[in-house]
Amino acid sequence: MKLALLSDIHGNQYALSKVIDEIKLQNIDTLIVAGDTVGYYYGIKEVLKMLASFKVHFTKGNHEVMLEQLKHHPEIESELRGKYGSSLQLALCSLSEYEIDQLLNVEHPKSITVENLKILISHGSPWDLNQYLYPDSDKSIWDNFLHYKEDIFVVGHTHYQHVEKVGDKIIVNPGSIGQNRKKSGLADWAVFETESVSVTHYSTPYSTENLINECESIDPEITLLTRQLRFRN
Repeated sequence: MKLALLSDIHGNQYALSKVIDEIKLQNIDTLIVAGDTVGYYYGIKEVLKMLASFKVHFTKGNHEVMLEQLKHHPEIESELRGKYGSSLQLALCSLSEYEIDQLLNVEHPKSITVENLKILISHGSPWDLNQYLYPDSDKSIWDNFLHYKEDIFVVGHTHYQHVEKVGDKIIVNPGSIGQNRKKSGLADWAVFETESVSVTHYSTPYSTENLINECESIDPEITLLTRQLRFRN
């Protein structure tokens, strides 16, 4: 069985639509989404509509946490907008209560079993949603995965593709669909095959033109949004 591994979509419907096309070509019907489905960009309504065609195992990320904070404390809107743009406030205005609950009322970490494999989904580490796990992270941090019963771990947050093996544990970061930090115009994701217990990373090209135009129209002062979309390594 093949599972599509996605993370850090960040409301980028243009990137996700191209990835969905490739997922369908591989006849994959089950997705794992490791948080930050929302945030930065504006197409969260379209993103959720696309994901609804699949069986999806969600967990939340730090941008979902901020969305929940904004929902309950609207006075922080100006602070969040100054850092990340208007996407979270626009999400609260455009999404239904059901869609908001879909983003917020999920477990972190989330444990599932597929084809007798135990899989744990988190955004940062399973013990800290905001922890960044990089290839050069201290060995003692990676060794913490040995204390979990799961076999496979899907993480996100860093926006970088990576596979780490610790003992008999496999930790996969599929990279970011919505905001690649190595090269713009690429949506990073991965496929996990349960039979061979193997991971294949993909980088799917998409046009950033429409999204850049949206950022310049809605949040012209937040240069972070367009800088990431124009970045070339």
